[in-house]
Amino acid sequence: MATTIREALDRMIAALESGCTPAVSVDDLPYFSAEQLKDHPDITAESLDVLLADLDTSDIPTLERALRALDEPTPSWLGFKIVTDAILAVNSEDTDVVGMRGEGNGSADGRPGIFFANEDKEIVFSRPYSERDKFQMLDITRGPHMHNEQYAGVAWLSLPLERVGRAFIFGAGEVPLWVARMAHDVGFETVALDNDSDFLNAERFPLSERILLKDFAALPDLGIGERDYVLVLTRGHMFDPEALIYGIVCGAHYVGMMGCAAKNERVFAMAQARGITREQIEATHSPIGLKFGAKTPPELAMCIVAELIQIRAERRQNR
Repeated sequence: MATTIREALDRMIAALESGCTPAVSVDDLPYFSAEQLKDHPDITAESLDVLLADLDTSDIPTLERALRALDEPTPSWLGFKIVTDAILAVNSEDTDVVGMRGEGNGSADGRPGIFFANEDKEIVFSRPYSERDKFQMLDITRGPHMHNEQYAGVAWLSLPLERVGRAFIFGAGEVPLWVARMAHDVGFETVALDNDSDFLNAERFPLSERILLKDFAALPDLGIGERDYVLVLTRGHMFDPEALIYGIVCGAHYVGMMGCAAKNERVFAMAQARGITREQIEATHSPIGLKFGAKTPPELAMCIVAELIQIRAERRQNR
């Protein structure tokens, strides 16, 4: 995704430098797609066209800052202010709960715009903004549509500039099915792997990249690296040793394996017999997931994805 965003930003900057309206589409900025906006009827793909038409050369520094962020470790976002009613956007008041009531606490103006924000609370915007705008521009880093329902006349979108985390799910049984759904919903790209198309198919894993394997004992190069997550959830645990070893050898940021202590110890012994050290094994998350009494497949998936969220947050904090 980073390459696509980079190309889109380069095109937008070049267009503005030449005095033209940037020509980008929902393919370049996917959070304006119909799928992403299905629960936000006030925002449409046409909202992107309106926003782009309002940009000028003063917006170039925002886009250039977003470009630099693609090569930086701090999580950053390209944000979009969407105005659905200019009068309401400027004059809408808040409640006592948020604490921004009073004159002048609406949006600074009734214009759409594009901005940059990151987890260090840096904001780059081409014109002055109100305290409410600032609140929204920083809050949007928590999700592409965060609090859109809270203020009248204005909505906000964001596009992450860091590469989305990839979760490689080894196994296509019932728990992996739920893991793929939940992981996708919280911002992970999911890659599901199995050796049986009855389990691994588009109907069961519609949101995942699917890799049908010939043999778990001869796994192909999957491009897994230090930014990725490996989840060892093979059906019946039949291929857990192969998947665990693969994740460790690939140097994945996170390797987790499901199973009870006795079963996992047997897998550990098999891995050690194949050259994996005890230190490498103890660095994995086995058993996988946070512990809060999960039993059913959806509950187990929830505890696994909760741990992925925790590990992702810790990594961001340690950058």
